Amino acid sequence: MSAKVSFIPTRQEAPPVNAVALTPEQRSAALMACALLLDYPGDDFEEILSQVKAEAELLPPEVGQELREFCSWARMRGVRGVRGVQEDYVDTFDRKRRCSLELTYYATGDTRQRGIALTVFSDLFNAVGFEPPHRESLPDYLPRVLELAARCEGEDLALVLGAIAASREGIEVLHAALLSLDSPWQKVVAALRMVLGEADGETTERMERLIRQGPPTELVGLDDSNNLPWPQLAPVQSDTASEG
Repeated sequence: MSAKVSFIPTRQEAPPVNAVALTPEQRSAALMACALLLDYPGDDFEEILSQVKAEAELLPPEVGQELREFCSWARMRGVRGVRGVQEDYVDTFDRKRRCSLELTYYATGDTRQRGIALTVFSDLFNAVGFEPPHRESLPDYLPRVLELAARCEGEDLALVLGAIAASREGIEVLHAALLSLDSPWQKVVAALRMVLGEADGETTERMERLIRQGPPTELVGLDDSNNLPWPQLAPVQSDTASEG
């Protein structure tokens, strides 16, 4: 009987996360830059690269360097148009499940618990006053969640960052997968890891387990949701009180 293949067969060890000090403005700019660069490159991609490269100059050197290096690659790859970058993006994120940008996939796989997890992220958008994405992406789509964090401040920001932290092992697995592929997008996720700070021990354990076993294929019993690392959000209050 053959041994089970690891979720990331040719894993490379990720470098330790460098702790960086960020002002609120720098954190917002860095999160938005990562959101833009991890999203599908559209017709405005060249403009986005120019904006990110300019913002990168105002960020801590370690974070800015990762973003600038990605932008340099993207400019070279897209010298004849954005199509080349689009093809690489689809090949990386749409055709390789271990590079999924949907955060809850790593904790739930394609099980019935996925719906519960997506509801949590949909409630997160509502809780901080934003409409959750519907048609263009799922509410756990990493670029949308990062954009949400970039637009929030105070208690709302803490709530969104808490949701990201609760799904941090997915980001770590994504980074490990991109490293194994020598993907240029590893630079963007490396910058994101610095912004988020070092992962705690429990997150690292979940990441190692995911790399060995992959996401779950079946979860039995509704009570399993209590053991998954999802943020517990307060119910979203309606704008109008119910009558009766």
